[in-house]
Amino acid sequence: MIIEQSDESSLTFKLAGKLAGEWTPELERCWRGVATATPSLFVRIDLSEVTFVSNAGKRLLAVMARAGVELIAADVLMKALVEQIAQGHSFDEDTNSERAE
Repeated sequence: MIIEQSDESSLTFKLAGKLAGEWTPELERCWRGVATATPSLFVRIDLSEVTFVSNAGKRLLAVMARAGVELIAADVLMKALVEQIAQGHSFDEDTNSERAE
């Protein structure tokens, strides 16, 4: 699930459940639409209610972070993922977690 919360200067995409399967391209579509329409808007991704992120989702989050999107995490698992992204980890070779989709 993706919920958009905005004010005059920022937009937060609040995610819940799994960032996998059809939700990964949907998040990318939402983000790219906002980035194209309002490039000056500050964008955040709230991962507080996310329980699983596929490798495709991890790669998308990494692309978004490199583009200046802020990633917000609450639990240990998501904080570790955000830290890996901040350190430039590549998620291409880690295929074991894909089976959990």
